[in-house]
Amino acid sequence: MGRWRVATAASLGHADDATLVAWVLDGDDDAFAELYRRHEGAVRRALSDNVHDPERRRELVQECFARAHSRLRLLRDASRFRPWVLQIARNAAIDDLRARVQVRLEPLDETALGGDDRDDPESTAELQVLAAAVQAGIANLSPRDAAAISMVVHMGFGPAEVAAALDISYGNAKVVLHRARQRLREALVRQELLHPAARVPA
Repeated sequence: MGRWRVATAASLGHADDATLVAWVLDGDDDAFAELYRRHEGAVRRALSDNVHDPERRRELVQECFARAHSRLRLLRDASRFRPWVLQIARNAAIDDLRARVQVRLEPLDETALGGDDRDDPESTAELQVLAAAVQAGIANLSPRDAAAISMVVHMGFGPAEVAAALDISYGNAKVVLHRARQRLREALVRQELLHPAARVPA
């Protein structure tokens, strides 16, 4: 029945987004193909600030539209399909960035230390305790705070780039970074206080 509506009511190219959404919900796959054709470029641009690998960007475009198709009945205002799918894209870009910058600190061993520290058990133990404390502190941050710290430390991001990555204002990015640093410091202090036995004997 969806195809009959498209053929008799209007061509796909002249139907507005709300009409196309209604046809998709009525089972017309060609209508969703038209929505994809119209908005694929905008979705790709929404991803491009944070997803620089072309192949990964193509994959995410497909994922965004697949997600939009599966959730289409949740769209309350069919005329707002474009901003809705762009928000899906922004969320996908943030999730992808967080996955790429997720901190994964490995326990230090003698081969990782290098130099004279390999012959200094006390220095090795201090570094192992510090690495474990940092790892635990970051693990206890919120996903956004942990991502912000990772962007600065591992990717050299400044507040403006963090703002773009997290889709927040420049001012909010500065607040997020300040709060993330403060919470990490507090977490490290708490860990030292709660685990005095982990201190290296003098």
